[in-house]
Amino acid sequence: MSFKIESQLSENQIESDVASYLGYLTPIWSKRFRLISVDEQTTGADKLFNRFLPIYLQFKVSHGLNPTAAILPRVLNKPLARIIGYRNSNNLSGNPVLYFQLRKKANTAIDFQHNILHKMNLPPMQYGLYVAPLTLDMQEYEKLLDRAWYFRFYPIDPFIHRQMEIHDTTLQKKLVLGSNPFLRNHIAIPPHEIVTTHEHHYSFSKSGGDVAWHSGELLNDDFRLSTQLARIFNSFYYNRDLGLPLDQFVRYIRDFRFDRYRRIDDDSESLNDPYLLVSRFGKLLKTEFNIRLMILTEAEGNRKDL
Repeated sequence: MSFKIESQLSENQIESDVASYLGYLTPIWSKRFRLISVDEQTTGADKLFNRFLPIYLQFKVSHGLNPTAAILPRVLNKPLARIIGYRNSNNLSGNPVLYFQLRKKANTAIDFQHNILHKMNLPPMQYGLYVAPLTLDMQEYEKLLDRAWYFRFYPIDPFIHRQMEIHDTTLQKKLVLGSNPFLRNHIAIPPHEIVTTHEHHYSFSKSGGDVAWHSGELLNDDFRLSTQLARIFNSFYYNRDLGLPLDQFVRYIRDFRFDRYRRIDDDSESLNDPYLLVSRFGKLLKTEFNIRLMILTEAEGNRKDL
């Protein structure tokens, strides 16, 4: 086996499958959580939201390293060899070791994508997460997506085609989100440090444990996507002080600059419609930084929407 093991997956596939799977998680009787496209016009009852909890997601492809490979490929791949050396010296598991590297700074970008996501990660009011699968194999990944036959009638992408429901009771949320095999097989790591170069990596085992930040730090927590979503959903559900009121979320968006000269609310339409502003914020995050915005909201009657 070679030293570096390439993934068979792509970022676009991972993003699409995670979004779709969240929509598939709900039985027909659920009435509390919904997935709604940010591209939809929010009119009528959908404008009754009174708090927002933004979740910013950067989807990554995991690659693998063989810790038992011969010395020559390690010499030829010094940055990756240092990952193995650091993990060995700290007794971290993994065979193969999974990892992903930070994205390079684009020529026209004002900052590294990592730093943008870091600045947005302000728990418990909003969250920024890297999301990457704990597998390199296409067949294994697709097997995790298997659902009962009746789910096949659902559309592929709940963000685009129509609203979707997610389990609403406490027990169901813990079962579906906290123990769900597909979500458990993704890592979800919050960026925790500002960088001046993209030459940094996160590494972890296939179980989602023994997470390390290279340049040299161990991260001690359960970073599986199932655990992270269950924490976020439950904290928002039981604590009415979490999240941003609409006017505060609008101020946050208007203070966010996509470059040195342009603001998201340059046009009069966005200035007059806060929901249109939120929608355009989500679109620009995707096009400018490849960051997907999901929003957990509370609406009239304590309904929650994502």
